[in-house]
Amino acid sequence: MILAILSMSAIIILSLYVFLLKRDIKKMNDQFQTIENERNQLIELNLVDSSLNSLAESINNQLLKQKSIRIASVRRESELKETISNISHDLRTPLTAIVGYLQLLEREDLSEKQQEYIQIILEKALVMRDLTHSFFELSYYESKEVEIDLEQINLSNLLIDEILRETASFEKKSIIPEIDIQEDCWVYADKKILTRIIQNILANILQHGEDTAQFVLFKNEKTVLKISNHYDPSLEIDSSRLFDRFYTSDGSRSGKGNGLGLSIVKLLAEKLNTTVSATAEEGLFTIQVEFVNWIRQKS
Repeated sequence: MILAILSMSAIIILSLYVFLLKRDIKKMNDQFQTIENERNQLIELNLVDSSLNSLAESINNQLLKQKSIRIASVRRESELKETISNISHDLRTPLTAIVGYLQLLEREDLSEKQQEYIQIILEKALVMRDLTHSFFELSYYESKEVEIDLEQINLSNLLIDEILRETASFEKKSIIPEIDIQEDCWVYADKKILTRIIQNILANILQHGEDTAQFVLFKNEKTVLKISNHYDPSLEIDSSRLFDRFYTSDGSRSGKGNGLGLSIVKLLAEKLNTTVSATAEEGLFTIQVEFVNWIRQKS
């Protein structure tokens, strides 16, 4: 009888221990799942079994190591971006001076061969200036917490203003703008960032475009900005890589710069929670920006 009572007590104690053990294992699992989202948390160590406490302590040590690695990685990335930004800033001043002096030399009474050399140097200097500016802009938007000042903007008027601002540049490049812009397309965005998006797209057209550039803006469920331009069809362009930072189509022969401009467009579009996409096929490059159209038209 006593043996039966002892056996029953042992079973009850063992069952209770197993219950507590399973509870603690579930507790550890729940905490671990939470830690994936809240990385500053650690697993509690007041568990029923010493082996579980030892396991939890080992996991916590690994979590702390991983946290340290992440912090160091973020710090190095931040320092690298700041270094790029500083170098780009330092390069812009002498490059601006170089471009200015070359433009002055253009006006001098030079031989045809000298003029040719000046044009080549000036072209390369302008490419370097644009490149350093793009590096500075990209590193700025990536490394700093840019404040987003949202407001209602008439995208139709803003787009027309920016196109008109580049009229002389379009004429110089012999590119004819074709405009199909619906009136009063209002969006909710940061005006400075939205303007930079448009300016970078226009700069891409002026750098790579030929013949014509089509500007289409309309609204239905969304407000859609669609800009297309012709380019040299002999260039092989990978549409899937158009927003890569340093992607260039046939870069060794074209000499027409880098992919930073479109990378900046995508980065800025993401800050406005808008969708941007691009395609390049059969000599026609198209970039499309979509805005959620929930703003009522102003009266």
